[in-house]
Amino acid sequence: MNNCFKIGRIAIILNGKHAGKKGIVIENKIQNEKKNMDSIIILGIKNIPRKINQKKNDKKKKINIKVFFKALNKSHVLPTRYFVDLNPDQQKLISNVSRYFFQSKTQLKPNNSPTDLWKVNNIFIDKYFSGKNKWFFKKLKF
Repeated sequence: MNNCFKIGRIAIILNGKHAGKKGIVIENKIQNEKKNMDSIIILGIKNIPRKINQKKNDKKKKINIKVFFKALNKSHVLPTRYFVDLNPDQQKLISNVSRYFFQSKTQLKPNNSPTDLWKVNNIFIDKYFSGKNKWFFKKLKF
């Protein structure tokens, strides 16, 4: 089961606040210091883009995609067989943002440097408009 969680694999979250939402595996093995469990970091989509009414917005298409980072136990995640193609630059950016995000959570006084979460949102917006993985941006039906 450890080989299932490769970087870039799409997974479904089964437990917690974001249950039933899809995400991408960012980092595979993270040892939790308090408990002897392996965790993974997932980058997921909070809200799914809505349909655009063409009559109202003829000029511009504006889509809001919000993302979240979550460290989860491997038993609370269901891996799928699908992958998302990310450039090495995009992978590096996402891993840097996730490291800063989790470091600022653990520190009492985080640094004042802004996170580049909006750049990660732009990556997802580009993936949405490319049209390759349309099912990733749709709601699960079950």
